Amino acid sequence: MLYRPSLCPLIRADAATSIKVLQNTTEAHFGFRPMYRRVWMAKQKTVAQIYGDWEDSYNELPRWVLGLQMTMPGSVAVLKTSPVRVGGQLDYSTAYFHRLFWTFPPYVEAFRHCKPLVSVNGTHQYGKYGGTLLIAIAQDGNSNIIPIAFALVEGENAESWSFFLSHLRAHMTPQPGILVILVMSG
Repeated sequence: MLYRPSLCPLIRADAATSIKVLQNTTEAHFGFRPMYRRVWMAKQKTVAQIYGDWEDSYNELPRWVLGLQMTMPGSVAVLKTSPVRVGGQLDYSTAYFHRLFWTFPPYVEAFRHCKPLVSVNGTHQYGKYGGTLLIAIAQDGNSNIIPIAFALVEGENAESWSFFLSHLRAHMTPQPGILVILVMSG
């Protein structure tokens, strides 16, 4: 087993430290070069030890939403959860993350001065839970690109696009005459 405490300072300084750098550091410190997979697994465990694991992160979302709204009044964060299904029955006492839409007051204000065009794209998230990050961008009069809204959804499907676009319309683009370009993956 790779000695993980030696990785902690490097990962704490930069969680994006590459596996190759961690392999080289281990080789320099201990005199052997561990296999890529061992270092990758050790890094995953170290990141979870320092920052928490996936469950910890998802469990913090309601607190993050509340913190966002308290520290930046006017922020919009819509967290949707769903009850857990246990043996064919819905357990309403336990909920899991379903979707999240958010935007910030400076983005709402900036969009008022943008061209009446919004481009929306999604990027797939990889890891234990996956999902898709949707982002809406606009362009100001100087052709600068401005992010205006985000959503984390389960994937690119009709329901998640509807969730994002309806909140985008309600919170960012209520005026008529906005052209929305959707960039959808195959």
